[in-house]
Amino acid sequence: MMKIECNLELLHYALENDIIDLAYVQEKVKMNKRREYLSKHPFKIWEGKDGKWRTYLPDKTVGRRLVKRSSKTEIEGAVVKFYQADEEKTVPVTFAEMYIRWKEVQAKLVSDNSIAKYNTDYRRYFAAAKFSQMEVTKITEESIKVFICETIKSQKLCKKASKTLFGYVKNVMNSAVINHVIAENPMEFLAAKQFYKYCTERVKTVEQRTISYSEMKKLYGQFQKDYEKHPAYIPTYAVEFASLTGMRAGEISALSWSCIMDSYIIVDKSEKFNRITKEYYIDATKNGKARIFPMTNEIRSLLKRVKDIEVEYGYESEWVFSNENGRVHAPVISSCSKNKCRQTGISEKGIYAYRRTVNSKMRCEGVSATVAAALLGHTEDVNDQYYTYDISGIEEKAEIISRINAEMPNLGSR
Repeated sequence: MMKIECNLELLHYALENDIIDLAYVQEKVKMNKRREYLSKHPFKIWEGKDGKWRTYLPDKTVGRRLVKRSSKTEIEGAVVKFYQADEEKTVPVTFAEMYIRWKEVQAKLVSDNSIAKYNTDYRRYFAAAKFSQMEVTKITEESIKVFICETIKSQKLCKKASKTLFGYVKNVMNSAVINHVIAENPMEFLAAKQFYKYCTERVKTVEQRTISYSEMKKLYGQFQKDYEKHPAYIPTYAVEFASLTGMRAGEISALSWSCIMDSYIIVDKSEKFNRITKEYYIDATKNGKARIFPMTNEIRSLLKRVKDIEVEYGYESEWVFSNENGRVHAPVISSCSKNKCRQTGISEKGIYAYRRTVNSKMRCEGVSATVAAALLGHTEDVNDQYYTYDISGIEEKAEIISRINAEMPNLGSR
């Protein structure tokens, strides 16, 4: 018993630390089960003169029944499916097994990155939890509530993460209903917001999420030092570009010279990274829509400097930001942004800090949420909720209040 528990602990440790690839293990288990089912099949599998493959399957009524398929793979699949179904009638299904079944269906519907996230989140929320080994038929509303509550507290989850956890449990239990493992979903009367009171909120200040004028001066000073000492280091130019446009790192990486016009920039692509194949690729923007961003003298001047440097060092390509290795990838740009902060002695801030700052400046200048959202490529609600901050200084606020006060009726004594 001690040895079994030790092995389980080692397995959980290996999964949590990416020593073992969960997807690979699952595939190996699936292949082994397939071989097991085929090896115990008592009937011959053969190819007929008509090119069709045949075998018999056990039948409680007539003893056996003939099945026919177009290929050997298909007939073996029919055999495996038969024994799986027969086994499922007697073997209890755990939450962990149901999660795998749900994920297998999702793999046909969503991207590789979504599946990679499902694997990562399984290790995060379920791999070491006793809940995952519970039989689905024995899971109740109460056991779900206890599991979600304990996980939120122990992992100090924020509302967004707790909603994700809730969604996984609900989707897996829905899959159990669809596959007739259980008759009703015990989560029917539960809602994600019921668990928000147990969440740990990490509230960041305006100073942490945006870049102040004094910080921007320091960063621009560092940019200038880089240009003088390391003129061919392209990521710094990309970070400066982010400060002027508020574009996402992926959009900056995927920006091509063909999208640079005299009076505007076309933003219609974004670099993505496939977490399963470990490859970068170009895809649509986050919201799937193209947008235009106005050209300014500052942006035009920066792009000219980039072009001149790339010509001088032989980095020319279709991509705006290229170096000796080709297109500068989004993570390199994000890393450069944080590195510039460290070099200037300010708290680390990524590309999104520039994005929030550009948006907040526009909003403080009186630009509507509609226009700001259109320029940055998200919805008005997202703009209001996640990107708009009051970044005006006390002097600016004093000027505003003074203008308001000056419009008041004159009492003569003032």
